[in-house]
Amino acid sequence: MRLLIPVLLSLTCLQAGAETSTLVRAVEIVGYGIFTAREKVRVQPSTADAPGADGVKGVTFTEYTTEIPAVLGTSFGIQYLINSSPKGGGMKVTCVILFPDAGLVDPRGRIYKKSTETITSRIGRKSLYGYGFDEPWELVPGEWVFQIWHKGARLAQKKFTVLPPGPVAETS
Repeated sequence: MRLLIPVLLSLTCLQAGAETSTLVRAVEIVGYGIFTAREKVRVQPSTADAPGADGVKGVTFTEYTTEIPAVLGTSFGIQYLINSSPKGGGMKVTCVILFPDAGLVDPRGRIYKKSTETITSRIGRKSLYGYGFDEPWELVPGEWVFQIWHKGARLAQKKFTVLPPGPVAETS
């Protein structure tokens, strides 16, 4: 029994530091990849600091993947669960998306290196943080990193690779 404790601690440390880790402290990533939403409503317009934000309802993950095609209409992200107490209580978290190194460049020439939102998530209930490709300028291939932060501590992270657009199929 004495040897089991150091082995379990080592496995826990490896999982917490691994790139594909889905459990970091009090947040568990319970879903990730491409999703559809029954309803989408613009809740915040684009600003100099961040692209616009939409609220979504009726989310269904259609593919659990970290490889995302750069196709207009594609939505992807993470669904997470805060395992803490009191259940049902609110917890302010900062959700961050780090865009590829070159950033996203909108038609006005604004460059977005990241998107940051502070929201209140409900403890014990699934929450979604995602991104949808609504405009051609958003289709930037490379590494997109989704993070959940609380009081300066990163609680969860998931990396996605947005793939370059494929060749356009020719019609005869």
